[in-house]
Amino acid sequence: MTKNIYYYSLPDEQKHKDTFSQEVKKRSDRIINYFLISFFLIGLLLAFYFDTWAIAIGVGGLSLVAYYTTKRLLPQSDLYQYVLSTVLAIFMAQYIYQMHGLFEMHFFAFIGSAILITYQNWKLQIPIMIIVLLHHALFSYLQNSGYTEIYFSRLPYYELSTFIIHMLLAAVIFLICGLWAYQLKKYREQQIRQVIRIQQMQEDARLSEERKRNEEALNRTNRELMQTNWELKRAYRNAENARLEAEQANQANEAKTIFLAMMSHEIRTPMNGVLGMGALLAETSLTTQQREFTNTIINSGENLLSLLNDILDFSKIESGNMELELEDFDIQICIEDVLDIFSSRAAQKKLELVYKIDKNVPLQIAGDGLRLRQVLTNLVSNALKFTATGEIFVRVQLLQQMENGSLQLSFSVRDTGIGIADNKKDRLFKAFSQVDSSTTRKYGGSGLGLAISEKLVKLMGGQIEVSSTPGKGSTFTFTIQAQASNKVISNQLQDDMASIAGKRVLVVDDNYANRTFLQSLLDNWKLLPVLAHSGEEALQLLEKDQEFELILTDMQMPHMDGIQLTRRMKHLYEDIPVILLSSVGNKHDKNALEMFSSVLSKPIKRHLLGKHILKAFKQQDSLTSEEEQRHDLLPPDFAVRYPMNILVAEDNVMNQQVITEVLNQLGYEPYLADTGLAVIDHISKNHFDMILMDIQMPEMGGLEATRVIRSLDKHPVIIALTANTMEGDKDECLQAGMNDYLSKPLKLEELVRMLEKWAHHIATQV
Repeated sequence: MTKNIYYYSLPDEQKHKDTFSQEVKKRSDRIINYFLISFFLIGLLLAFYFDTWAIAIGVGGLSLVAYYTTKRLLPQSDLYQYVLSTVLAIFMAQYIYQMHGLFEMHFFAFIGSAILITYQNWKLQIPIMIIVLLHHALFSYLQNSGYTEIYFSRLPYYELSTFIIHMLLAAVIFLICGLWAYQLKKYREQQIRQVIRIQQMQEDARLSEERKRNEEALNRTNRELMQTNWELKRAYRNAENARLEAEQANQANEAKTIFLAMMSHEIRTPMNGVLGMGALLAETSLTTQQREFTNTIINSGENLLSLLNDILDFSKIESGNMELELEDFDIQICIEDVLDIFSSRAAQKKLELVYKIDKNVPLQIAGDGLRLRQVLTNLVSNALKFTATGEIFVRVQLLQQMENGSLQLSFSVRDTGIGIADNKKDRLFKAFSQVDSSTTRKYGGSGLGLAISEKLVKLMGGQIEVSSTPGKGSTFTFTIQAQASNKVISNQLQDDMASIAGKRVLVVDDNYANRTFLQSLLDNWKLLPVLAHSGEEALQLLEKDQEFELILTDMQMPHMDGIQLTRRMKHLYEDIPVILLSSVGNKHDKNALEMFSSVLSKPIKRHLLGKHILKAFKQQDSLTSEEEQRHDLLPPDFAVRYPMNILVAEDNVMNQQVITEVLNQLGYEPYLADTGLAVIDHISKNHFDMILMDIQMPEMGGLEATRVIRSLDKHPVIIALTANTMEGDKDECLQAGMNDYLSKPLKLEELVRMLEKWAHHIATQV
């Protein structure tokens, strides 16, 4: 009779042992966490008996610190288990001391010994046994010697025979626990070997069965091989063709991306000169005609830049490279920023820009605020383009709120423009398409804005649709999916407004949407608004009731404007403060403005209105208008306030002139370098606080120059100035060691903000 012998691989066995040991270790560590917390809490409970709080907290706390510190510092070592063994013995000694030698406290050593069995390591019994032996020997000796502050036993004298018997019994318990742990480990190893043997037997049986099936399949395959051979060749040819087509498509897509990046860089570089010089020219003294020419240059350049950005965004979306961010932002600020962009154009066309956010909409949400702002900008821009009179109204509604915090929000942009015929709506969201050719000639545009908006809305988990009546206007509505923000919103304004709750405010505006918007804000601040749609109605209300404490009046109203109304009111009610709501760009007589406590530009921003209402109630007589608060775009004392030594690295002469002129007007005298090697040469000879670094330069580019500078242990602030705006460009600059990033063409406001931001940083490092 033959006996089958199964051999198993020692590495396989060791692998199983290691895996099982790790599981035992993790499971035991979880159990120990509960026991250690319980031991510490027991120490705190025992402290009530003899007021041993210092021992309970000090010894118990240090024991926990020793265990968890060793475990954290040496996570791969088993040393922390031996520290645990020692800690459990120390807890026993602590309890004995806390209970003034209560004999039953000795059993905690046996409890600890039993707990250690879970690790299946008999050697862990050694530290606890040694500590118990030393503790019993030392403390019994000290107690017998007459030390009254030593508590080991409540017996007046602890005999040697008792000590020996006690220690022998303890040793037997530790030996049993160690033997138990040893047997568990041996049983585990034996079980692993049995499992491996069973697996190998199953594998042999499977292989035997597989071998039999393979023989049958081989015979069948041999008969079919000649028949299927030509099919395999055909399939191979098809696969090869598909692979070649995929490679060609990838190469074409990559070439397209490279071409777009190159064209973006080549267009943005001269655009930086056009817009930069135009902005600098606008800061000089110009005649009216010269300023009109300058504004035309700047507006044309910005339109060209907007078209370029639309094409790049459309390309990103089409190629699937557009990724959304998830960050907290304020919906109200987002909408106010969008409307603020168009405030001047709306004032020129005498249009009202109004928004409303329903009360149940969370102001702070988590989503991609930049892309939401882009969609709203496109829709408001279109509404403004096709609306000659009336208003543009933006509304936000909460459609659904899930238990997990996800939100479905609805945004609508309504205008009173020319409207869209039903048979032309299907062309709205097609790329490079306009409703009809006559509209293209009259209003212009690339036809990309709505196509990009539709794709961005889909990326944000929503849909966009339009309803329109020709001659009356259109309403674009889109939805997005977002998350409720967990950030705590500071609402200092709401707290400040509580001090004036209950005040009566007269609101005068001929536009219904504006009146409703202001009423909603005032109601939210617990003020008492009374609405009037004209100056005549306001005077009638004042004749009937003179208890108004503030008046908000629009500037542009039929029959009687805001200034005329205020003149008549001031003759009768001189002490009532008045806030004028005016459109950007409206010119007013300074003498007339003295009648008002504040002058605010539309569209009205919530926080600004609240601030000026508070000022009005505090009866501050000084006129405060947004225009008066604006600072020069290029303050000549900027360099005095923020002294820095600046190096400009730029190879394009036109861009050098733009950046140098901007810095000169700010009061700086920058150094110039036209290659990366020149930058390295300058940095080795001079100290620079900041480097404005172009990316693409001859001999050595900006990224490589930055890496060299950081390798030289030089730490100036390096800001990338690049015409590359494709996905990943900013991350590449930051990874190379740069501190920040500005895209070309440069905007003066962004450059000044960047200089101010890092000047503060540099000042804190000195």
